[in-house]
Amino acid sequence: MEKKKIMSQEKPKIVCLPNGPYYLINSQEKKQVENLRNSEDEKYSNVIGIALCRCGASKNKPFCDGTHGVIGFKSERIEKSTDPKKRDYKGQKIIVHDNRAVCCHSKICVKTLSTVFDVNKRPWIDPDADNVEKLIEVVKKCPSGALSYTIEEKEYKDYDNKPMITVSKNGPYFVTGRIEIIGELFMDGVSKEHYALCRCGASKIKPFCDGMHAQIGFRDD
Repeated sequence: MEKKKIMSQEKPKIVCLPNGPYYLINSQEKKQVENLRNSEDEKYSNVIGIALCRCGASKNKPFCDGTHGVIGFKSERIEKSTDPKKRDYKGQKIIVHDNRAVCCHSKICVKTLSTVFDVNKRPWIDPDADNVEKLIEVVKKCPSGALSYTIEEKEYKDYDNKPMITVSKNGPYFVTGRIEIIGELFMDGVSKEHYALCRCGASKIKPFCDGMHAQIGFRDD
């Protein structure tokens, strides 16, 4: 039990600084800060973190360079910008759950299994249109946590991914492995094991991605 407790404490954490960057804390262990001392000639120790850009304007992406202060970036969430409730799409053997509010528009579902996921149809998800095993595999690849599924009255939305933050090309940060994001409210039915964080600065549900990077033509070059 003690070993498990220590391991959980060592998991990374993310803090969303108000009107500023994400602060990634990789370890809770305090380390000496070089070139900083008190009046008694003693060095300070502190938790070391990394500041990641979320305003979309840093010239040193993915790292913060302070541009958020220059452009007046605001981190407030625009409430009720989209429907925050998950919806159920029932098939004979499986129920697919979807919360459109947090869809980051990676298009993995429609590109991989267009028989089930078709945005030109209503309803856009047809769980009976293909093999259940293939459907589960695609749902597990949803990087935002918008998709989940239920079989035999048990919902599956959290998976066994390692703790990692992936900087996607021209898109959000993909977070996996139950990395805790301090003090942020998740939307209805969305996984806390994997999720997508806004990196363009334009999402209406900050800090989470809602796909706005594609609409504004965000580039991370």
